[in-house]
Amino acid sequence: MKTVLSALDAHARERPDALALDSISYAELRAASFRVAHRLAALGVAPGDRVAVYSENRQGFVFALLGIWRLGATAVPTNVLYRAGDLEHVLADAQVRAVCASEASAPFVPEDPERLLIPIAEVEAWATAWVTPDESLLPPSPEDLALLIYTSGTTGRSKGAMLSHQNLATIAAQLVEAWRWTEKDTLLLALPLFHVHGLGAGLNGTLTAGGRVIVRERFDAQDVLATLARGEVTMFFGVPTVYVRLLEHSKDATRFASMRLFVSGSAALPASVHQQFEQRFGQSILERYGSTEFGFALSNRYEGPRVPGHVGFPLPGVEVQLLGEGDQAVAEGQPGEIVVRGANVFQGYWRNEAATAQAFWTDGEGRRWFRSGDVATFDSARGFKISGRIKELVISGGFNIYPAEVEFELLNVPGIRAAAVVGQPHAARGEVPVAFVEADPDFDPERALELLRGRIASFKVPKAIHVVDALPRNAMGKVEKPRLKQLLPRG
Repeated sequence: MKTVLSALDAHARERPDALALDSISYAELRAASFRVAHRLAALGVAPGDRVAVYSENRQGFVFALLGIWRLGATAVPTNVLYRAGDLEHVLADAQVRAVCASEASAPFVPEDPERLLIPIAEVEAWATAWVTPDESLLPPSPEDLALLIYTSGTTGRSKGAMLSHQNLATIAAQLVEAWRWTEKDTLLLALPLFHVHGLGAGLNGTLTAGGRVIVRERFDAQDVLATLARGEVTMFFGVPTVYVRLLEHSKDATRFASMRLFVSGSAALPASVHQQFEQRFGQSILERYGSTEFGFALSNRYEGPRVPGHVGFPLPGVEVQLLGEGDQAVAEGQPGEIVVRGANVFQGYWRNEAATAQAFWTDGEGRRWFRSGDVATFDSARGFKISGRIKELVISGGFNIYPAEVEFELLNVPGIRAAAVVGQPHAARGEVPVAFVEADPDFDPERALELLRGRIASFKVPKAIHVVDALPRNAMGKVEKPRLKQLLPRG
């Protein structure tokens, strides 16, 4: 399997009537991709052009994506929450030729006489028209650029990560093997398709395995619970906040007879949520670790054990190691930066050679590894445990404090539902850790600090705990810590 498109073609040939997307078969989905490709070409889109897909989840998103690939163009999945500056940066930096936008998104697309604006509803009409598709288009090669997907930009201006068709095919194949994904599986997907979790894992994994994906526009806890209860779904992917909401909306012990796999990623899953979910639903959530730049690198083993707070071991075909001071390998149990190597790793940052060069480390044998910027420890029995981001490191009086370690302990304090730790400037110590939490009405910050003093080193204990109604998050549920720092007292 060289590309996701070649996998789609194979399933359409061997099992044409099997369902692929909602009630659309593999043969119908394949035909739709050709119809959309030819209509895009008729409008002037050429192979190699960049085409943005700026839409919430819907069938038209998938039709547009596959049509762009079928034409040999590059898709630019664009966050539907982007406005003004963010959106203009992506469209200009990627030199986008056309934007496929939904009714809700189109008004935010800046006018440009050199750029096409194509309604997603029109793409859906092309895809489902009763026209025999012309299948004479040459397939893209594995080396061709498939996705230009922009990083979240929480620590600066977002950069376009270049992922080839081979990258995407590798990422999908690794998950299919690791998670025992088959043509018999049906995935309920409420994660945004503009993100690597929803697109690279959810959609591409399904098309590679030959299963079915049911796409929802957005996550709705009641809808998800009802859909899982009907018994047609076998897999579900979410971020930690999704699992918190599922617990909140299901108070009684429930069993989903058809479900075999729940996956969590994009942020750390609190141990308490992991344990409550298993007690409530009888299934242990599988955690994995990934990034826009390489898809996925680590995962709990399908057979277990699935240890709360740990993201497991390298996926098939992926090499992972930890680097410490001087880029030297660290001993087991010691923190180090995660570096990743494999056919899943991206090609570099679009039009940004300096950032690309900084993103890689070359070992003594001349092999290039992607520097994730994430810090972790390794335990041979339980796998990797993420400690936090290098850039989020709090240095207090000469001691290194990784926020994720403190957040993990905070989430074990009764009454805390979510937590984030940032550094606050301090005249004597340089920085001190400060926590922001979502908590129950009767939560007592002083009692929480007392509990923490008995569990972690004194220099790691937050100097204050601020209760907020909701932590600021991006579309994938990651806490936006720069926004929290703006809430800190001045002086």
